[in-house]
Amino acid sequence: MAETRRGYIFGAFLSGVLCVLLIIVAIASEGWVVSTASTTDQFKDSTVQYGLFQGELVLNLLVTPSHNKLYMTCVSDVNACAVSCKTEAQAREEEVRALSKGYRPNQACVSVTTVDTSNPLETPPVIAYSLYISLVTLLIVHVAVASCAAGLAILNATKNPTEPIFGLPGCLWTNVAAAVVGVTFLLFFGVYWAVSGWNDHLAFSYTALGLLRPSPHLGFSYWLLLVSCLCSLVNIALLWTRSYLLERDPPPPTIKLENHSDGTVFLY
Repeated sequence: MAETRRGYIFGAFLSGVLCVLLIIVAIASEGWVVSTASTTDQFKDSTVQYGLFQGELVLNLLVTPSHNKLYMTCVSDVNACAVSCKTEAQAREEEVRALSKGYRPNQACVSVTTVDTSNPLETPPVIAYSLYISLVTLLIVHVAVASCAAGLAILNATKNPTEPIFGLPGCLWTNVAAAVVGVTFLLFFGVYWAVSGWNDHLAFSYTALGLLRPSPHLGFSYWLLLVSCLCSLVNIALLWTRSYLLERDPPPPTIKLENHSDGTVFLY
């Protein structure tokens, strides 16, 4: 009996589940941008970290640290997103509007925003709203395609779908699509981080206006997404390896009825 080598398909399923979990953790985590931040006369370095939606600012200006929640705030009509620690939504929106014009809002984590328009910044310290929406959309597509790939893998590991789209060709190409979408996201995010000035101002008034001097880097969430892309590539390798091994295996013996005239009964 010919070997089906379903273990390779089941391995692709396990790797696909890991891929989906990594994407979900990356989306939900607050470790996309991580930075220590220093200033004069501080007790120790403060820390800034945030994800696609929220984050945290820990100010260590005194012996007792001050913990402040950060919110990714977007204003579509000025095509700008920025991180704010203001406690009220209206104040956060006003802060983003001010930063989008290069103005200097007050940096304190309070419920109101006041704006100094007398000495505007040369470059607005914000993230483009269009890019932010594109990145979030890519992540949603990524988790959807990766989930389809994992579902098709377990389907093919337990059954034999007759339609090619639900069979191994569909499983293979959904993994290819997941890898392409993931790499596209990583390139967009990484290039924008490196060339737009985001890694200098962090889209955050405390660092953009010079109150804190940042030492930023991309956090673990970004690298989790890289690992998820590697999982998709592993799935592709497993499916290709299985196909190669099946082609290499000798074909099953062919029974010729004319060679058996003794009344033998054959079961198919």
